[in-house]
Amino acid sequence: MAPGRAERSRGHRRRAGFVLPFVVVAAALIAVLGFTAITTSWRAVRAARLAASGVRAQFAADEGLALHLDAWPAESVAALALGTTHTSRLTTQIGDPITVRLTRTHPLVAWVSAEVTLKPSGSVAAVQRQVTRVVALDPPSLPVIGALTAIGTVHVAELTTIAGQDQTDTGDACGPLRDTRAVPPIAAAMVSAPAHAERGEPAFLRLSDTTRVRAAFEAAWPAILARSAVRHAEGNVSGLPQMPGWHALVLNGPQVAVPSPARWRGLLAISGDLVVGGSLDVEGVLVVRGRLDARRASLRVRGAVVTASHGHPDVELGDHTRIQFDRCAVLMALATVALPRSSPFFLWVHPAF
Repeated sequence: MAPGRAERSRGHRRRAGFVLPFVVVAAALIAVLGFTAITTSWRAVRAARLAASGVRAQFAADEGLALHLDAWPAESVAALALGTTHTSRLTTQIGDPITVRLTRTHPLVAWVSAEVTLKPSGSVAAVQRQVTRVVALDPPSLPVIGALTAIGTVHVAELTTIAGQDQTDTGDACGPLRDTRAVPPIAAAMVSAPAHAERGEPAFLRLSDTTRVRAAFEAAWPAILARSAVRHAEGNVSGLPQMPGWHALVLNGPQVAVPSPARWRGLLAISGDLVVGGSLDVEGVLVVRGRLDARRASLRVRGAVVTASHGHPDVELGDHTRIQFDRCAVLMALATVALPRSSPFFLWVHPAF
């Protein structure tokens, strides 16, 4: 090879070796920029997925609250002791699982929380949303004016005992630290007592406007009938079911007789006449739409009694009748036929996570 050509070849090789580091640096910069762009895009996609999952979880929690309040489980709620929490699980229309927790802090107040946890696809992080609402339990406006409210004449015996002074009990559902309330022992159109009764005629509140009281009773009755378990009964009732907690029961028949001992906790309603022949113990509210006859039996109620006296204006009580007003028992019984309302609280809480 000629000397001049060899020198040109060596110079050309030196120039190629000098450009190579710049090519490597440029390729590295392009790779770094590409990796940065990919990472940024991936983070943006993940953030978008998390945001979308958060909105979806929020909507799911709201839907869970709406579903739970729409299908209000009055029986299971009323069976809860105050302060305890009932947990249930629901599923939205698109399949998101919801955990609903319900806690009663008062006979007619409940806190409802819906919690949703979602894990977006392709993400290691989970999204959690919780919505809490305070609701008031709105029962039918049953006219509980006295320990015994009667739209008619009440006939009491010598040893009939009716007390309107609310007394706390360490064993009741609300505990010893609660509000108390005094009501008239009897609120009726008239009270008739034996002339030779030792304690004379019991103190009572005369219902001057029985039309208004009857209208309130008639307005409350359809709601009680619709929200209670209904048992068709006519003639003698062998017994009442014993269940834990508080429950609402309507005995539907023209005349119901209780010849044997029976107990009930909650709201017990009779659509017709009630004749107590054995013994009947009620903790809560006893509602009689027709006639109440307890002359030859033991009737013990801790709470309140309301009678409409349809078809018969008299309420006849015996020597073994004991009615003690208990505000807590009345409210716990009315909660069995109550529906949730946002009023008067309108309190909605959305904790941030």
